[in-house]
Amino acid sequence: MKQRYNELTHPLCLRAAFACYDDKWHRPDFRALMWKYGGVSDQELRRDEARQAINIKLVAMEGIAYEMEQRVLDLLDGDPDALELDPVKERPHIDGIKQKRRIIAECCVMHQLLNHLAVQGLMPLLMARILPQQHASIPGRGQVGCKRQVERYLRRKSLGIRYALKLDVEKAYPSTNPAIVLGLLRREIPSARWLLTLVEALLAMSPRGGLIIGGYLEAWLFNFIMSYALRYILSRGKYKRGAWQPLVGRLVAYMDDACLLGRRRADLVSAARQLAKWMQAELGLSLTMGAEVAFLSIEEEHRRRHLKGAACGCPGLDIAGFVIHRTYTTIRKTTFLRARRQYLRAGRGMEKDGYVPQYRAHKLVSYYGYFTETASRAARDRLKVDKIESAAAKTISRYARAAALAESKRQQERQLCYA
Repeated sequence: MKQRYNELTHPLCLRAAFACYDDKWHRPDFRALMWKYGGVSDQELRRDEARQAINIKLVAMEGIAYEMEQRVLDLLDGDPDALELDPVKERPHIDGIKQKRRIIAECCVMHQLLNHLAVQGLMPLLMARILPQQHASIPGRGQVGCKRQVERYLRRKSLGIRYALKLDVEKAYPSTNPAIVLGLLRREIPSARWLLTLVEALLAMSPRGGLIIGGYLEAWLFNFIMSYALRYILSRGKYKRGAWQPLVGRLVAYMDDACLLGRRRADLVSAARQLAKWMQAELGLSLTMGAEVAFLSIEEEHRRRHLKGAACGCPGLDIAGFVIHRTYTTIRKTTFLRARRQYLRAGRGMEKDGYVPQYRAHKLVSYYGYFTETASRAARDRLKVDKIESAAAKTISRYARAAALAESKRQQERQLCYA
């Protein structure tokens, strides 16, 4: 069998360092680490960026990669304090609509670098175990990928999907026992001593004992253990007239939410109960059944869409920020409220000042995809989404050009001073 982990090498550390620094080159804490371990000053970095070169960055990444490699080797030699990481800080985050309180973790830069190194080492195993139906925290999938997969399932007549059942893992990250995660990893890659030792040390940094919310490694590990649960439920079935039939036709998962799709409601409920017992016994996680959806036929949805008021509504599956019906998709109510609020404020600001301020521009651009990926033409026209998004994009571009010009002028002034 092909080896399902990567050995600890300098190129692997270098690749992890570049992955961690992606889109973070400008942050002061990341630049400070480049000076500490790479010997590269902020002035040299600015000069290199002005020439659109990467020579100085390569030098800095080499130094950081060597430091990461040495710390892991010291950890393998038995030094428990070899990683020398700052304690994980936590801060509360309040959802603006539901007022739900979450504890978000903030890790130091070296902690983030070692997280990326662990993921790079685990990548062959993760790619072998994580299913195509899992979408959260996986590049190239995400919310839109989850939405499109559900749409394909519902609109494929051969599947005959009529019902959907949502499942939710209670307090998924805090309730996940690191010992169970390490047990699964040891069973899969028993010879990866450096990787198991590093992952164990990183998981021990959690202030509350479970997986931290906001950790790069933790997001991949939760997808890893959830793949076992999803693979279990796909294997459940029954015999009908001598033929074996699966209880679940199709499923999708996004973070701690999963959705079972099938022909019979009773089969989905039976599968959910079996999965809840298995997850409690094997993974120590509690699973709760959420909303049930009975999809209408294509003809019935088309008939209702021509009605007025509340009569035009059709049952839909609420997942990954979208409400998915058989023939169309809309935006989740709470997400739409937040987006509508931002676009209304931006519209009033444009009428008064003629432009979109920078602090709001990024929010408007991030919400734009919800309107382009759903059947929201009326709301899109009423809120003038396209016009406001275009103005927000111009604001972002204008501030980026101004920052680059100011940086270029500062560099020229420094060069004149040194001359």
